[in-house]
Parts: sequence; structure tokens; C-alpha cells
Amino acid sequence: MQRVIKFRVWDSVYLNWKNPEDYTYTELFLDDKYIVQQFTGMIDEDGKDIYEGDIIFCKVYYGIENRIGIVDYFASSFIVDWRNQIDDPLDEIPDIKVIGNIFENPELLK
Repeated sequence: MQRVIKFRVWDSVYLNWKNPEDYTYTELFLDDKYIVQQFTGMIDEDGKDIYEGDIIFCKVYYGIENRIGIVDYFASSFIVDWRNQIDDPLDEIPDIKVIGNIFENPELLK
């Protein structure tokens, strides 16, 4: 099965999402105001696409309850950054729920 390649774009000046299809490669990747994030190829338990930069919630993982982490892309794979614990591969974590993203919901990380 092939993974769907798609992106979302955050405009750091106007603080909103842009449709990546409305811009050229040069506009998106050479202008620092745009932050491009890739779809991981996974969906959460509610059927929502998971992108890098999403904040996820996991009820229980390795005996630790109510974990919140950030989806990131590192060393050619998607991981979850648990912030003060060892990172884990995204595709190994069960029952993920997207609860926000790092741009619109930074308060979830406090």
C-alpha cells in the first residue's frame, strides 16, 4: 500500500492555514513565513489525518497513562516527542487522538 503524500501550510504572519495547492514550491519552501508540514499517512481513532506538528493524546502507552506528545519528523521517520521522555515511533503507538497542533493549541503542552 502506498502512502498518500500531502501537506498543510501554516502562515506564521497571518496565523492561519493556507491551501498548499495555491502556492508554488518556491513560495512555500523559500519564504520563511510558511511552515510546511507533511501528512504522516496515519489517521487517529476518530478518522482525523495526523500531520507533523499535531499534538496527540494516548490513554496508555508502556504503562504510562494520559500521555501528550508532539508528532515530529526525525531521521526519515515520524516520531512522537513526549517532551521530557524518550521519543517513540509514531506507528507503534496505539489509540492516538489528535487534540490540537503546535500553532493553534500551544497551551496543551503546558
